[in-house]
Amino acid sequence: MAERVLIIDDEKDIVESIANILALEGYSVLKATRGYDGLKIALNDNPDVVLLDIKMPVMDGLEVLEKLIENDFTNPVIIISGHGDIKTAVEAVQKGAFDFLEKPLGAEQILIAVKNAIQSIKKTDNLENNNNFFLIGESEAFRKVLAIAERVAKTSAPVLITGETGTGKEMIARYIHEKSGRKGNFVEVNCAAIPEELIESELFGHVKGSFTGAIDDKEGKFVAAHNGTLFLDEIGDMSFKTQAKVLRALQEKIIYAIGSNNPVPVNVRVISATNKDLKKEIEKGNFREDLFYRINVIEIEMPPLRERKDDIPLLAEHFAGIVAKENRLDNVVFEKDALEYLKSFEYRGNIRELKNKIEKIVILCQKPVINKDDVEKVLTGSISLDNLPLSEAKKVPELKQPNLLKAKTLKEVREMAEKYFIIEKLKENNFNISKTAEVIGVPRSNMYKKIEQYKINVKELEDYYGKG
Repeated sequence: MAERVLIIDDEKDIVESIANILALEGYSVLKATRGYDGLKIALNDNPDVVLLDIKMPVMDGLEVLEKLIENDFTNPVIIISGHGDIKTAVEAVQKGAFDFLEKPLGAEQILIAVKNAIQSIKKTDNLENNNNFFLIGESEAFRKVLAIAERVAKTSAPVLITGETGTGKEMIARYIHEKSGRKGNFVEVNCAAIPEELIESELFGHVKGSFTGAIDDKEGKFVAAHNGTLFLDEIGDMSFKTQAKVLRALQEKIIYAIGSNNPVPVNVRVISATNKDLKKEIEKGNFREDLFYRINVIEIEMPPLRERKDDIPLLAEHFAGIVAKENRLDNVVFEKDALEYLKSFEYRGNIRELKNKIEKIVILCQKPVINKDDVEKVLTGSISLDNLPLSEAKKVPELKQPNLLKAKTLKEVREMAEKYFIIEKLKENNFNISKTAEVIGVPRSNMYKKIEQYKINVKELEDYYGKG
């Protein structure tokens, strides 16, 4: 089932732009353009991640965050701020927000932040319980990677994993950790996603009262990874200032929490990953040479999917099985010509792009045996949700909150508000019309009349949302 992300921002264009970016990556998106509406959706629907703008009229982002915390909402909240709101955004993070993003927002920036937030709520890092599609493959290029990973796993040598985006660097890091026998946790830090203002606290922790908003002691990632593995993802994006502090921690194997003079010994195995050429970054003055040699005792280069095309059939069938199971569809089998056709693509997005294609094929075709013609039609756009017959496409009900200011008469205002109110109450009462009528204090016969008057398709709503 796709992870759900709620976007709360009073600028509709920004909401739609972020929604499109997330939808293309397979996320299910909820939207609100007012703080109060977003708060209500968050508490009722419990999305996996909330993207929350700081500056909004009536109820701003900080107020929404405080209300969420008061109501025991525990999923990650990512703050969106303008340049002038950085101080407020940092305050929000100190109060409990997961992260913050500064406008203007880039697609990669959004996706990294959401990915990190999703990963933070996963209940287990156990490799066996994860859909480890990156560890599936029989090609020579991939078998070489696994051989190196297995050889170095039992050692404490630092490992640098390089390769293009989407090739599976994180999964190989997890594989090394699982094979290492280390008793501690696998702890990931995405160096590109954490603002420089917060990275020191994130890595080394802080003590209560060390800065404004530090209301409790916080354990850093180095301590969390004690006797385990610290995975420094996207290390090529780490600031020069932070690189010096990380180098010192790796050399001395001691960290100091912010506001404390007490040294804390740490025993961590460091695995780093990047899609950048760190030697070129050193020449440009962006990366410390001494840190490079500290983290790069063993280098594992992940091959792009175009260099392991023989693995595409295995990966495609694995993805298809996952998609079918998650969406309660029949098991899917690809005919040989379909698999050969899938091998013809370049896959600049690597395994992530292949997964996206397979998900689209399985969901749009919904048939047990998929041939080349099916695949070609989906990937060229001949079959899409827009041109599926209505009997096959799942119609999404129109449930936008009414803009009462567009009404021309008081009667229109009443009707718009009443329709929206009835729909919301039907959702709250699992689309039980009798129960809804009782809750809102009207006779059941009147309720049926209102449903007919406003052309509310209860069955359509129930099919879309399901019963709670």
